[in-house]
Amino acid sequence: MESQVKINPSHSLRMLNAFALLLIAIIGWLLPISTDKVQADDETPVLTEVISEPIFPLVTPEADQFGQTPLYTVPLALNPYDHFYFTRPIAMDSNTAPLRAFGYGFYYPDDDKVHTGVDISSPMYKPVLAAGDGQVVFIGYGLMNGGGDTNDPYGLAVLIRHSFSYGDKTLYTVYGHLDGIDVAKDQYVKVSDQIGTIGLTGNTSGPHVHFEVRIEDSKGGRVQNPELWMAPPVGSGVLAGRLKNDFGYLISAQQLWLESLETGYKYDIMSYAHVKHIYSDDYFRENFVIGDIPAGEYELSMIYKNKWYRTNVTIAPGTVNYVTFNGRNGFKQAMPEAPEIEEFLQ
Repeated sequence: MESQVKINPSHSLRMLNAFALLLIAIIGWLLPISTDKVQADDETPVLTEVISEPIFPLVTPEADQFGQTPLYTVPLALNPYDHFYFTRPIAMDSNTAPLRAFGYGFYYPDDDKVHTGVDISSPMYKPVLAAGDGQVVFIGYGLMNGGGDTNDPYGLAVLIRHSFSYGDKTLYTVYGHLDGIDVAKDQYVKVSDQIGTIGLTGNTSGPHVHFEVRIEDSKGGRVQNPELWMAPPVGSGVLAGRLKNDFGYLISAQQLWLESLETGYKYDIMSYAHVKHIYSDDYFRENFVIGDIPAGEYELSMIYKNKWYRTNVTIAPGTVNYVTFNGRNGFKQAMPEAPEIEEFLQ
């Protein structure tokens, strides 16, 4: 039987005042990601390039009225290129929606630090769960810096290589900022097995789990937007899109708004940083995603060259809904065109 390892940081973290924890800002996980997946072992994960110290802005915890709805059963793929293979890394008895303020691909306009996953806020010591079946290939400190570095930005972390794949792609998930780890390296885990507890280790000012999805294939290792891989709540869908300017270049750090025509609830969206270490899905080729959107009719809007552009979009449940923006031609809701599908299949 596999022995279990319990790792706990300084007990001083446990002395934080509970009320202060409710008020403390929860930050996004920002770092310039290596082009290759971390090849990790117990003591010395190997990185292919030197990574500078990340910056961690303060944000305000968000209320989310949709976080406790049950999820669709995984795997879920209502359309040929959907791949909702993972559950949430915390139990469904509380909010499980990612924080919107610092989503995948977020960055400071004058910096090269980017957010390579999503953050899900939760009370201290709440169980962190495996998002799918697989083998634990790394535990502890040093996921980014190696050598068991207790100053590693991820803090205590777990890396799982999953026992299922997507085509020729090997799938990995990362769980960062843990308070304790409840699994051993090389241990096999099942979906929803407890692998650790919510903590404050690494570069964070509030309790949450930083969750990443990584893929590896003949092109190497790279991160992906977890909201395209985590099953949405029942009755909700995902909106992805690709924004291009008049010259066909991607529009980065673009603010968009998605407003329900039924309830008036409004979501803020930001397109990805336009840097080589933030990767899009091979099929969708998106540069923005927002998940956990209740099915219904919405207005999507943005300002481009001092002019408002608006379109109505329909969010279908349990699937990825897709829009494009092409400069002055505006928005269009349709799945990627045939040439992009053919390119993906090659």
